[in-house]
Amino acid sequence: MALKNERMQDKEVIKLLQNLKDDPAMGGDFDFQKSWSTFAHRYGFNPEIQEPHYTFRDYVETYLWQFTHSMLKPMAAVMAVFVFAVAGSISVVGASGQALPGDQLYAVKVGVEKVQLALAVDASARSQLRVEFASRRLEEMVQLAAQVNSAESGSVQLAANRFKTEVTNIQQELSGEGQTEFAKTVGRKVEVYSSTVTSSSADLPEEVLGEVEEILEETKDQAVEVIITSHEALQDEDSAHELDSALDAEIQSVMALYGDAVSEAVATAEALRAEGLYRRAFQVLKDFAFEADIQADLQIDIQTK
Repeated sequence: MALKNERMQDKEVIKLLQNLKDDPAMGGDFDFQKSWSTFAHRYGFNPEIQEPHYTFRDYVETYLWQFTHSMLKPMAAVMAVFVFAVAGSISVVGASGQALPGDQLYAVKVGVEKVQLALAVDASARSQLRVEFASRRLEEMVQLAAQVNSAESGSVQLAANRFKTEVTNIQQELSGEGQTEFAKTVGRKVEVYSSTVTSSSADLPEEVLGEVEEILEETKDQAVEVIITSHEALQDEDSAHELDSALDAEIQSVMALYGDAVSEAVATAEALRAEGLYRRAFQVLKDFAFEADIQADLQIDIQTK
């Protein structure tokens, strides 16, 4: 019974609301056009306003405005951050180029070299980088030797070890096939390395000097061996020219060390060169140097006893 009375009350409320929906007190007689006309006259607007019609140009201009304000500014900000980051990185990398072992930026310098090796397009490019890195390690060693005193020679030894590591890498590259051109480059570079070491010998610890000279001699011999092997197979003029230059340098070296005692060996080497027998010409000079060094060591032993 109570539920029935409640339903009757709901129907009466609905009917009452329907009767009142058009009552002015409830806003039922609201007329937008009439109200707008009254509002426009009161505040000085044109009451005959029409719905706007937009052209294609209007749409394009609106899109461009939204794009430039909502997209380009963030993109510009990102690009600015990128440019500053790259510029900063380039500055750091540039500064690290002069860093020596022990400097804060030295790790950056070595890291950049590793990246260069990783990005090398072929074996030839990698080999050339090896030569360049060896040059840098040698320069670092020489600079440190000139700066530190004998009590700090440990840093020079570490620099020498880094140089020897790079030279060992060169030797590994030389052991591959088809490295004749690289061997020519190495042969010329080793002469430069040796000259640098000789001019800096007064600053280098004796032990370091001996180690560096030894590994350079080994590398030079390996480069010459590669060129000789190529020349024996091809008999080309380029290889012959490189071997002539290397043999001339070897003759000058042994004459500076042994003087007139090596004259006979030099004459033999020259005769072998004239016949195109470069391998035997180099071997004659090496045999003489080996025997002369043994004799010198024996003399020292006799004098010390």
